[in-house]
Order: sequence, then structure tokens, then C-alpha cells
Amino acid sequence: MEPKNILADLLLPNELPAFEHWLQSSEARLRQADELLRGLKLPLWSPLPGPQAVAYHHPADVVGYGGAGGGKTDLALGLALTQHKKSLLLRRELTNTRSMFDRAREILGDRIGRFNESQSTWKNRETSQKIEFAGCSNPGDEQKYRGRPRDFIAFDEADQFPEYVVRFICGWLRTTVFQQRCRVLFNFNPPATADGEWLLEYFGP
Repeated sequence: MEPKNILADLLLPNELPAFEHWLQSSEARLRQADELLRGLKLPLWSPLPGPQAVAYHHPADVVGYGGAGGGKTDLALGLALTQHKKSLLLRRELTNTRSMFDRAREILGDRIGRFNESQSTWKNRETSQKIEFAGCSNPGDEQKYRGRPRDFIAFDEADQFPEYVVRFICGWLRTTVFQQRCRVLFNFNPPATADGEWLLEYFGP
């Protein structure tokens, strides 16, 4: 038994050739669209419209970014991945950088650059980029960053860092790369302890 032609039942005989031509044209257009999309290079990371985009594009050398659910960690990673060569992403406790490390792997997969879990770093030799995920929990830990220039330093949950630690580490914000911008990002919520109260004065009018 031959398969039933549903189109023949739905369309008049004189409509069938035109409909089949339309189907073939649609398939050709879809193939062309697929080819265009395959060749399209989407950005590695883009900020969300609104406050995150404002912070990402802001010309200030030091940016404070806060608020619950505002994509603070993503902003730090996005800047490090798309705008900078040598980045240091800090949390007070090194173990708390694990979520940042995992989020970076989620964005990049295993296709771009190389992760080193034992050193908490990501490197891309093709672009000479390096991101270090680090902590600074004990007095004197800030000395580990002496003499190690970075063009981007982000303090995630900056309200948990004492001011002297932040100012010391920011002293090594510099680069020798021509036209490479240097920037500091403070991600924070309203300070809950005395350690973070300096931020109120720092960003105050």
C-alpha cells in the first residue's frame, strides 16, 4: 500500500507545486542561516543590560558594585576574560573562590585556555591572559602579592577585607602592556562587620 499524500488531501492540485516550491525555498534559507551562525563569533561574555553593563563600561579606575543578585562575580569574571591580561580575583578565604573557579569553567568550558586547579589559575597562551583566584585570610597574607603587577584586581565581597589589605594589594596595579587599561573592582553588599566599614567612607561623597 502506497503512503498517503497528506498534502494532496489538504491542497488543491494547482496549489501543490507552489507549496512544494515554498518548502524547498524555506529549507534553503534555513541552511543559509545555519551556515551564517556557524561562522558567527559570539562574544565570550557580555554584561546584562542595566547596572552590570554600566559597571562594565564605566571609565572609572575604581568601581564599586553591589546589591543582591546583581551578578557581581560574573562581572569580575567578565572583565577579566574580555578586557584584561593579568587578573587577580580575591575573596577573603581561598576556599570561597571555588564557586568563582567553577563559574569560569562554566563560561569557558575546556575549549579555551587551561585551568590549573592546584594553583587556582586559568591561562590562555594565545592571548597571554592569566587569571589567579586567591584568598587573603590571615594578617601578612597580603605580602604574597608584593611585586606581582596586575592590570585588573577584583575584591569579591570587598566588605570582608580590612582597608590596609586592599590598599596594599592595589599598590601593585600596573602594566607594561601598551594601551592596556588598569582597573580595580570592589564587589560588596552593605558591610556587616567593622572590617568593611571603610567602604562607606571610601565611596562616600
